[in-house]
Amino acid sequence: MTLLTELRAMLGSLGLLTLCAFVLSLEYRSWPLRHARTDIVVRTLGAAVAGLLLALYPVALGSAEFTLRLVPVALIALFYGPLWGTLAALPGLGLVLPAGLPALLATSGVLAGSVATRLLLGPPQGQLGVVAPAWWRWWAAPLSLSAGLLDLLPVGRGALSAVPAALLFLLVSYWTMMLVLTSRVRLLRSTTALRREAYSDPLTGLRNRRQFDQDLHALGRGDLVALLDIDLFKEVNDTLGHAEGDRVLREVAAALTRGVRGDDHVYRVGGEEFALLLRCLDLEQGAAVVRRSLEQVREVQVQGQPVTLSGGLAVHDEQEVPSRTVARADAALYRAKQAGRDRLMLAGRQPHPHAPDDQGEFTARSALALINGDRDPTRQQWNEVLRAVVGGVPGAEAGSLYMVDAGGDFVVCAQHGFADTLLDVRRSPASMQRWYAWPVPAWQAGHPRILRGPEVMAAAAVATTLETHLTGREHESLMKPVEAISATLGVPVVVDGQVSAFLNLDRLSGADGFPDGSPGVAREAAGQLGAVLFTRLRRERAARHVRELEALARVTEALRDTRRKDEVLNVVMTMTHELLGAREIVFLAYESGPDVLTSTTTSGVSPGQGQVTLQRGQGLAWEAVRTGDILRVADVRTATRIHRPSFLQGGALLAAPLQREHNLLGVLVLTRDTPFQEWDTHLVRTLAAHFLTALDRAEQLRALEEAREGTLLALGLTLEARDMETHGHTARVTQLAQRMADALSLSDPDRSALRDVAYLHDIGKVQVPDDLLRKPGPLTPEERRVVEQHAPAGEALARHIPGVGRATLDVVRHHHERWDGAGYPDRLAGRRIPRLARLFALCDVFDALTTDRPYRPAWSAEQALAFLADQAGQQFDPELTGVFLTLMRDGEAAAPSMDA
Repeated sequence: MTLLTELRAMLGSLGLLTLCAFVLSLEYRSWPLRHARTDIVVRTLGAAVAGLLLALYPVALGSAEFTLRLVPVALIALFYGPLWGTLAALPGLGLVLPAGLPALLATSGVLAGSVATRLLLGPPQGQLGVVAPAWWRWWAAPLSLSAGLLDLLPVGRGALSAVPAALLFLLVSYWTMMLVLTSRVRLLRSTTALRREAYSDPLTGLRNRRQFDQDLHALGRGDLVALLDIDLFKEVNDTLGHAEGDRVLREVAAALTRGVRGDDHVYRVGGEEFALLLRCLDLEQGAAVVRRSLEQVREVQVQGQPVTLSGGLAVHDEQEVPSRTVARADAALYRAKQAGRDRLMLAGRQPHPHAPDDQGEFTARSALALINGDRDPTRQQWNEVLRAVVGGVPGAEAGSLYMVDAGGDFVVCAQHGFADTLLDVRRSPASMQRWYAWPVPAWQAGHPRILRGPEVMAAAAVATTLETHLTGREHESLMKPVEAISATLGVPVVVDGQVSAFLNLDRLSGADGFPDGSPGVAREAAGQLGAVLFTRLRRERAARHVRELEALARVTEALRDTRRKDEVLNVVMTMTHELLGAREIVFLAYESGPDVLTSTTTSGVSPGQGQVTLQRGQGLAWEAVRTGDILRVADVRTATRIHRPSFLQGGALLAAPLQREHNLLGVLVLTRDTPFQEWDTHLVRTLAAHFLTALDRAEQLRALEEAREGTLLALGLTLEARDMETHGHTARVTQLAQRMADALSLSDPDRSALRDVAYLHDIGKVQVPDDLLRKPGPLTPEERRVVEQHAPAGEALARHIPGVGRATLDVVRHHHERWDGAGYPDRLAGRRIPRLARLFALCDVFDALTTDRPYRPAWSAEQALAFLADQAGQQFDPELTGVFLTLMRDGEAAAPSMDA
């Protein structure tokens, strides 16, 4: 037997082993791997079937023969012990038992070697040895499989010369099977890790908002929801930087985790917002758990000061939806912040208003009525609330309420005791702070201030002068009401860290001013007004959240079918235009060699423009990369320090860096005519995250497709080696099929199916005996029936390979059918034969005719084309035959390169 024949037999057996390993790996469907008794039984049965198949195809080395039947047996014995290894070996042993004692000794030796390996090296650690040391997998093979060479003994002394080659082949086979299985496990582990990252916060490791929203649906009676917010966290970021802020977030997350019980869950649901889900406790017990967690958090220090949290806690009632429970906890959180922060408020318990009469209670009831409403308060409602506040604060006789509008100015929305001409009077924030007349920290903290007599006129004059200077118009309307005021009590209304309204309470008669208790009552009233505004803010946030979710759903739908980077970029460009109303979009790709950002994709830019290259440090894009965050400018045309290419026409500009860990992909730059808001920033951040996820998926799909195609190619080469076909048959048939696909403008799925068919079309021949495949003369009718079974057998085998579609299976089964119905296996005729099968038959037959075969020499290309033309309408589709003949004779060589 020649060396080439021996090599083909070895490759054929190795290919069958690889196919068996691939099919066995499909049993691993989730990570971590399951090792229950039923799972081990299924894997053992799979190994037994693989061993039985391998026993049917012995490998000849000189005068010796052996099989790979013991390779899967060795793996089972190594990982699960000798008992399971024995069960896996029984079917194959029964097939080779007529060989006598050596076959029994080989099986027993491999089992004993596996036991010895487990004793010497220890069993593999982790999931299928994925985390076992590399040396373990390399040395386990020779220790376990050496005894398998006893299969050579019946041949005699001549078999001794084949021992080294046989041992090497066994080791290669073992490592091949181990590689296929471990590759599958690594893929499962990576997929699980990506899924886990989608439901956890990358900074703190806690569960994220997405997981929180899912877990809310499982709330039961007696479960509690706590919402927590780090006090004054914005100041930490603004004064100490984001790195210090990240440290605080991580340590707060760890402290909260230490404070709760094992069955409770901690979430990071926003920037500095956290949530707790506590199981099966009453309100007092839950409050004790939360307070213990808050004490743990106080151990975190920032510049020597403890970090504090404000919190709201609500117990879930089975009569309400979970979102209502969250809303009650959120309202309690806001009350905790209004009450001075660093405390826990329980939902359903209202702070006791300090008011001297029933007017204070009326104020609370009015405010709560507005809070519970689902619409913004009307001017009449604001007037009712203001009248109640004026009546409830000792010494107050009149008042006005300023609200911040969308443009950022303070506008009078209610008045009591003055003329209606005061309504809609507008002040800038700077002018309002001058009217407040106290330091900025007091303004930002919402401290009440009192001005008396000349102080009132002085503050009003300064504020009016500044307003005139800012707007260029006289504002006498600001001074007229002040002339009647003897004392004024003003309270900034702080909502979510920002002054969102200003409450003026005025005394018009007498020189006594306000009694000592008035500032406290006024601040309590301002807190209730803040609760109303906060509810409106929450409603706006909820509406924004709904819009963001809708946008997220649209983006997810659009990115679902993308498979390449350019497709992902096009979707992002389109969705950014639609969701943010962007005027121009430029993607600046990072080039690591020259260390520059270069525009590669644009949208909304005039043709022929949009080309720009930014050196490191140039422009807002590089600044966004340096900070690692999204940056925006309200009007880049007036920002002379920011680089703005001439082709960008939009005034507002936003730059979003796209990077995974330390790997910079590029920067997405957007412009539009109106300034970008904070909500736009959140939306772009969501788009960027989905963009990166889609890119990761595209990279993984590309890698999987390459790995899959490589495996199929190796399988095709193995099959052609066993069939003694001329070297390069698979590659040549692939080239011919793709040329036909170009000529017929076939779709991408059809092209992919043709590539797969080129690798798999004769996979069924693994079941045809070698003597029939290599027979130089004509086959007998019985032999032909056996050979013809390779087509349906190939379809059955290919069906078990993931990713092989219906079109591929149809071609594998029907590529030997004839146009006149005389083919096999189903005797289909004419257009009942799948079109791709008719196309592939032309390519397969042409290559077979123009290459040497055991039963005839190769034909010339012209002879082969003449045969195809003669068989048009009999064996081949006449229309497709005409296309093929034209393609092969028109402009290019009649056959693909033999080096293909």
